[in-house]
Amino acid sequence: MHITIYMEANLNSVREQFSDLVLSLKMLFPHTDLRFVLDLMAHGLLNPDHKPKLSIEIFYRHGTDLKGKADALYKLTDYIPTVYASEGRLVVEPRLDLEDLYSISRDDDIESLAGSVTCCLDALLSRRKTL
Repeated sequence: MHITIYMEANLNSVREQFSDLVLSLKMLFPHTDLRFVLDLMAHGLLNPDHKPKLSIEIFYRHGTDLKGKADALYKLTDYIPTVYASEGRLVVEPRLDLEDLYSISRDDDIESLAGSVTCCLDALLSRRKTL
């Protein structure tokens, strides 16, 4: 009985900490898919010396200068984004870390930002046994 109470208290503590983390991430990464941020954070934890390859899709507000946004994104990432002007969307597949994603996500013209970690999946899956 005491073990169950102890485990429930720990589980509640973890839930509270996770809730705080999610709220903090929503503030730091506005309009960004939090699963993408969490995946990138997990990659950084498991592979601290490696910038992963990402696939990033950014939708901008109507009327945004996409050529200017594409140029700025190129300067930040050194990767040429694909521009889908009719959709107000840029897609780019750079190697970035969490700080770089933070820099991108701060743009007030972004309507939504999502993506995925496209490299190192095998490394992440093999390490899940050690977690």
